[in-house]
Amino acid sequence: MVPESIANVMNSAILPDAASRPIRAPRLLGLYLLLIIIAAIEAFDGLSHVPILFDDMSKIPGPGVGGAIIKAYIASHPLLALAALAFATVGRLRYAIITLGALVLMTWLNFMPSVVRHGLDFRGVSAFETPVRIVAFPLMAACGIALAARSQRLGLATMLVSIPTLYNVFAVIAFGIGVILYGF
Repeated sequence: MVPESIANVMNSAILPDAASRPIRAPRLLGLYLLLIIIAAIEAFDGLSHVPILFDDMSKIPGPGVGGAIIKAYIASHPLLALAALAFATVGRLRYAIITLGALVLMTWLNFMPSVVRHGLDFRGVSAFETPVRIVAFPLMAACGIALAARSQRLGLATMLVSIPTLYNVFAVIAFGIGVILYGF
């Protein structure tokens, strides 16, 4: 006969401990699904721009630092989006939020060469779009990254890093509706 304390030690070595397995709370399932959808949209968008890197580099505006920033954005966009998709798929919610936040910050950095060259444009549609893309979205991403890094209010962090992508999707839909209604 094996003493009970030795049997418990042997069983714990064979069977994985319940604390070591990641358990998804049912309330977090919606956040995982939202992050998977957002990351998939961003991955599609990023992968659609990759051929620019293998084409004529004169299509990328600006030599020097501005052109390098744009090339870095084009190269990193699909990598960050696919990483966020992988993190969300395997259940690493915090890492997926941080990666999507980094993607939003890279998008902001991509706009900076144009802002430096042409300044902030506040006429027409750009009067609303410029402050949102240049000021609000990076701040939202930074707040989402900070919340996810501290494991606090993950729902809010998910929304903060998802809003820029949702804004882009709704802008494309609105443009399509405008073209259907009024022509090109």
